[in-house]
Amino acid sequence: MKLNTSKKYLLNGIILFIAFGIFSCKDDNNLEQLRKNELAALDEYMARVHLDTVQPKPSGLYFIEEIKGEGDTIVPGDVVQIYYATWFIDSTLVDQTNGYIDGHRFEPYQLTVGAGSAIQGLEEALTYMQKGGVANLVINSGLAYGQNGSTGQPFVPGFTTLLMQIEVYKIVEPK
Repeated sequence: MKLNTSKKYLLNGIILFIAFGIFSCKDDNNLEQLRKNELAALDEYMARVHLDTVQPKPSGLYFIEEIKGEGDTIVPGDVVQIYYATWFIDSTLVDQTNGYIDGHRFEPYQLTVGAGSAIQGLEEALTYMQKGGVANLVINSGLAYGQNGSTGQPFVPGFTTLLMQIEVYKIVEPK
């Protein structure tokens, strides 16, 4: 049986539609499994370090204040300078500003809170802090780099929970 051109295109389109549907389901199932793996690792971490009684903020951010700062609480639009260190949940250091090289402290990272220049979990955490405050954060992928991760520096795979320690060094006065 020989198909005319329009029937060939129709048949090819149906085959592609079915194949796309099958592969899309596999991708959705894979994404769902990756998310489940992330949540299981998060639960295991929280229990291992005895933070399983800490309640997350409504967004899912775990904010553990170590040192209460002084002055006004940071609000979106404030320009702040912070020191931070970021780790994967397995304690692998990912990025930092709060180290020492040859006796010199790294430069603080400056950002405008709420401008989207940092991951969402960090920006949210800053709105709970004041100058001089120090906090530990547990940031799920939804508040970090999401399902796609970050291919830049630092490289962060998708569905990766991050641990951060931040110190608010300075709130920059407007000029």
